[in-house]
Amino acid sequence: MDTQTANQGVLFDDRFLDKYAGPIISDPAVAIVELVANAWDAYATKVDIIWPKRSQNINFRITDNGKGMTPAQFERRWKTLDYNRLADEGNRSAPPLDLASALPRKPYGRNGKGRHAAFKFSDPYMVRTWRDGLETTYEVRRGTTQPFDVTTVSSRENVPGHGTEITATGSEGVAMDADTAREIIGTRFLTDPNFVVSVDGTLVTFDDIPMHSIQKADVDVPGYGMVQIVMIDSQKADRTTRQHGIAWRVNKRLVGNPGWIGFDHERILDGRSTEAKRFQFIISADILENAVQADWSAFIATDAAWQTTRDAVHAQIKKYLSTFSADRRREAKETVKETLVKTVRRLPPAGRERWNQFVDEVVDTCPSISTEEVGKVAGILANLELSTSKFGLVEKLHELQPGDLDALYQLLDDWTLRLAKDALDEIQTRLKLIEDLDKKLRDETMDEVGDLQPLFERSLWVFGPEFESLEFTSNRGMTEVIRKIFGSDKAGSRQRPDFVMLPDGSVGLYSRDAHDLGHDVDGVSRLVVAEIKRPGVGIGSEQKDQAWRYVKELRNKGLLTEAATTTCYILGSRIDADESGHRTEWDGRVTIIPMTYNTFVRRAEKRMLGLRDKLKDAPFLLQHDVDGSYLEPPQDPQADLLAGAS
Repeated sequence: MDTQTANQGVLFDDRFLDKYAGPIISDPAVAIVELVANAWDAYATKVDIIWPKRSQNINFRITDNGKGMTPAQFERRWKTLDYNRLADEGNRSAPPLDLASALPRKPYGRNGKGRHAAFKFSDPYMVRTWRDGLETTYEVRRGTTQPFDVTTVSSRENVPGHGTEITATGSEGVAMDADTAREIIGTRFLTDPNFVVSVDGTLVTFDDIPMHSIQKADVDVPGYGMVQIVMIDSQKADRTTRQHGIAWRVNKRLVGNPGWIGFDHERILDGRSTEAKRFQFIISADILENAVQADWSAFIATDAAWQTTRDAVHAQIKKYLSTFSADRRREAKETVKETLVKTVRRLPPAGRERWNQFVDEVVDTCPSISTEEVGKVAGILANLELSTSKFGLVEKLHELQPGDLDALYQLLDDWTLRLAKDALDEIQTRLKLIEDLDKKLRDETMDEVGDLQPLFERSLWVFGPEFESLEFTSNRGMTEVIRKIFGSDKAGSRQRPDFVMLPDGSVGLYSRDAHDLGHDVDGVSRLVVAEIKRPGVGIGSEQKDQAWRYVKELRNKGLLTEAATTTCYILGSRIDADESGHRTEWDGRVTIIPMTYNTFVRRAEKRMLGLRDKLKDAPFLLQHDVDGSYLEPPQDPQADLLAGAS
């Protein structure tokens, strides 16, 4: 690799510019709108366009009398991808010095993509721009290792005026004719009478707008006179609302800036809607000449003529939009109903009627909601009609705060509902189990100590991850051997043959099978003995000896081989000071572990990642009738030691 290649930096594929600029560089209708918008942003008052005609060898050219650019400005604005106009030039375009008394304009452009529209008409193309007595001409062509290359062609001094001209070097690639170009420009750039555009020497006027795209209406303002509304439908929603909205003219002069809100104090349309990016309304209201502020930036808010005229005009605009959107609403209803027809057919008649009424009302009262969004909501409603919980979910959603709704959205983004429910069900089961154990293990007056053994059978996971296996089950054969040791014939033992009742507690045996090379069961691989002392009973050497006797008896009966590993847990309220350590027998095959109830509960909490405290306000715990004191178990030195080692 040579030094030049190594230092070249980031490379761009030939397709980058097409993807980056999108329709700006591929659609002639979008391209011409962007180039005229650039002239507006430069505060041009006059734009002349020569439309390309291949048969006559006439190339595209657009010339404006805007502010032009110095070489430094051109370098900055033309060469910067994703140029931030707001940061560099602010949110208003100031007039040139010779129009110092004019109001600043609200610019269309923001990121500088519009300049790439010239590539639709030619590659390369030429840019001639002049201001402050200096004119510079540049050639811009698509690059090979970068999106485009800019070369300075010439410069000259003592040039009067200001402006910019873009000229194509060829006439290829434009199928659209000049009449269509005038139509497109006319539907977007006729709001300001002081901004005129000509195509091939002919001014773009209302006459260039086809009849189906323009309507005119006279509005009678009681007590003041008549105003005229020109309603223009561009037929196609643009990327933004900047060429659309309501424009007020008084004596052929624009008041303020066009838009959907501004000084009208009422938003006629949501700027995100299709209609807001499609329509413009030009209001000629010479009756308001005494209601305009001195700088023509707005009307006098308290002027009675302005207030009355504004209300009358808004009413007419709303009427027009309502008529237009009736067909769209009808189409939206039909689309939603056709999409969900299979689901809706399963609804009972009453549910189907409610569903149809819902779709009609949403589309009619919320016209700014897209058909896709209505379809999603209608689909949810249909599924709720079919669910057993009906609309209880809607009530729960209604009760959620905005932050909770955001959390729910993120949850559904990361999880499926079924998977989340499975995980939460397991968490709920384990936390409720901890509460049951905590409550019963602290009750020294509890007589039915046998109630604890079934809880421990579901709590083997507390002892460690190796006991999570579902293969650990009660070993009734071993239980019967232990029962014979004590000669137990208590009723509790007969009712629950899976553990043995003792005078001071109970003992349960839980095993996992061993398998031979043929995968058949071959004895016991792992055995857990859980001996639970009655609350209040301590653990000493005698209790450890007793656990060891269980294992020896099982070994003598041939139920445990040398391949088996056994762990005996002895749980009680307290442990004698000299017996807190583990005891091993049978060459390490048997481990006897004393453990306090408090340690067991705290270990369970550790294994549940402290969720017991974090979720203490969860409904399933509050409904569990848990005393608050159980959420803060007393300190136990051994608990900290063992929990930390788990």
